[in-house]
Amino acid sequence: MNKIIIYMMIFLVIIGFLFFAYLKTQESTVERYVFTSDWLNKHNIYVYGTPPIDYLKKVNATGVTFSVYYSGLNDEDKNYVDKLHKNGFKVTSNFPTIQAHITDNQSLREAAHCIDISGNPLMFFGDQFAMCSNSYIWQGFLKRRVEEHINGGADAILIDEIGTMEDCFCEDSIMAFNSYLSSRYSISQLHNLFGIDDINSFNYRIYLLEKGAKSIWDDPNQKLMEEYFKFQYQSRVSFIRELIQHAREYAGRDILFTGNTYGLRPDEQIYVPYLDFITFETPIESLQGKLFVIYLLGESLSPSKPFIGFPDIFVLANISEEDWWLWRHWLAEAYASGGSFLIPYNSYTLGGRLYSVPFDKLSAYTDFISSHQSYYENVSRIAKVGILYDLHSTLINQAKWRAWAAWDNFVKTGQALQEAHILFDIIYKGDSEFVNKPITLNDLEKYSVVIIPGYYDLDAATESLLKQYSQKGGHIVKANDTLDSSNLIAKIRNMGLDLGLETNAPSNLGIMVYKKDGSLLLHFINYDYNNQTHDFIPKNQIAVTLTLPDDINLTGKTLRLLTPDTNEKTVDYIVQENKIKFTIPDIHEYLIASFE
Repeated sequence: MNKIIIYMMIFLVIIGFLFFAYLKTQESTVERYVFTSDWLNKHNIYVYGTPPIDYLKKVNATGVTFSVYYSGLNDEDKNYVDKLHKNGFKVTSNFPTIQAHITDNQSLREAAHCIDISGNPLMFFGDQFAMCSNSYIWQGFLKRRVEEHINGGADAILIDEIGTMEDCFCEDSIMAFNSYLSSRYSISQLHNLFGIDDINSFNYRIYLLEKGAKSIWDDPNQKLMEEYFKFQYQSRVSFIRELIQHAREYAGRDILFTGNTYGLRPDEQIYVPYLDFITFETPIESLQGKLFVIYLLGESLSPSKPFIGFPDIFVLANISEEDWWLWRHWLAEAYASGGSFLIPYNSYTLGGRLYSVPFDKLSAYTDFISSHQSYYENVSRIAKVGILYDLHSTLINQAKWRAWAAWDNFVKTGQALQEAHILFDIIYKGDSEFVNKPITLNDLEKYSVVIIPGYYDLDAATESLLKQYSQKGGHIVKANDTLDSSNLIAKIRNMGLDLGLETNAPSNLGIMVYKKDGSLLLHFINYDYNNQTHDFIPKNQIAVTLTLPDDINLTGKTLRLLTPDTNEKTVDYIVQENKIKFTIPDIHEYLIASFE
C-alpha cells in the first residue's frame, strides 16, 4: 500500500514538472507586446471609442483614441486592449480630468469639486460636479488614475478637459490665487493695484460679490481679472506637465500623450508643448465648417506634431448617420491641410445619444488616403500671404475681452482668405511664457504680404520686425477691429501683387497648393453641402491659373486628377511664360490635381 502511494506521488511530481515545462515553453513562444512610439504619424487614421476589429480594418485605422478606461482600469477594457494589440492596433485611452462621474468616491467628489461665484457647486454639463484642478486631493487621485491607464496597457493617453475651469472659486483655488499674487507683488503693490490690504484673508469670490459682480467678467479691476486668468493658466499647465512627467516615470516605457485642446483656442494652445500629438474637438458649425486656418495654425505652432480634429458634442447632436458625406469631407479637408480627423464609433453627443458613422460609407475615402500617402507627405505649401498669429494678443492682450476678439478676428481673417482663394499660411509668435516660439525677420520675408488681425496688442520687438520687413519691401495689411472681409480682400488685391493663384472657383470650394519633388499638386475641397439630400453639390469647369515657382519644371509631366469619388482622369494644361493654366471638368467633394 505504501509503495502504491509513493509511486503515485512520484507520478504526480513528474506530471507537474512536465506541465510546468510546457507552460514555460508556451510562454517563450508567445510574443510579448512591445510598447514603442514609432507608430505615431501625422497621417494616421484613428477611430473614437471601442469599435470592433473589423471596423478598424475596414477604415485602415492605426487604432483608437478617446477609448478605454474612462472610469479607470477594468477587465472588459483590458481584454479589448489586449485584443487590439494582438491585431496590430494602437490604443489611446480616455482620461477625463474634470468630470466627477469618473469616480464613485462620493467623499472625494464633495471635497474636491469647484464652486461658482455664488458659492454653489459648479456643474459639468448640468449633471455632475466639475472637479477642481487646484485641489491637491483631486490631483493625487488623477495621478493614481493615470497609473491605472498605464497598467492597462495604453499606448497613449488622451487628457480630456485639459484646460482650466476659469470660473472656479473653491477654497483651493482662492488660496492658490493668493499665493500666486503674493509671489508677484509686494504689499504696497497689492494695495495700490488691487486694493488688497491683507493677502492672507483676501477672497476673490467675496470681493467680486461685494463689487456686484455676477461673474468674473464683471470685475471692475481688469488687471486683477487678468491675473486670475493667468494664475489659472499657469497652475493648470504646471499640473499637466507634472502629471505627464509622473506618468512617464511610473511607466518606465514608451507612453505618448495627447490632449483635447478644444477648438485649438489660445487658452488650449498653451498645453501643446507638453503633448506628443493633439486631438481637438472643434465647434465646426460656428467656424462655418471651413477649418484651413485651424489646421495651418496647429502646424505653425508645432510642425512635427499630428493634429487630429473632431466635431464637438453639439455638432454630433445635430447630424444624423445619413450625413456620412460630411465625414468624408472632414477627412479630406483635414488631410489636405496637413492634419487628420477622428472617425466616431458610439461617440457621446449632447443629450446622451451615441453617434456612429457607417464605416462602409467611409472606406472609399480612408482607402484613398491610405493608398495615396505620398500626396500628403514631404510636401511644401505654397503661399504668398502670411497671417501673423500672436499668442499674447489672443490670450491676455490689454483686456481679456480684447483677447477673445483678437482670436475671433484671426479665425475670420483666415476664412476670408480661404474663400477668396488667396493662398496663405500662418506665422506663429509665442508669448515666451507659455509658448516659447519667437519670430524672425526671415519668417516674415517668406511672404509678399503679412496680415495683422484686428485687436492685436503687439510688443515693441514685433513692431520693430514689422517695420524692418516693410522697409525691405514687404507689404503689411492691418485688419480692422470690425473685420470687413470684402474690404480686407480688396486691400490685398489692389496691391497689384502676383498672389500665385487665379481661379473662377466659388467661395465654397477650398484650394490648397503644394510643391513636391520639383512638381505641383493641388487639393480641392467642396463645402457646398445640401442638408436635404445629405450630399455635396458638384462644381464644374473650375479654371485655374498658377504662377510657377522658380524651382518647378513641368516639362513632360501629365496632369492627373485623382479622387475617391470617381475614376482617375487626365487633363491638358497650357504653360505660358511663368504661368500654367488648366480646367477641372468636375469636382464632387474632393479631388487632387497632380503633375507627374
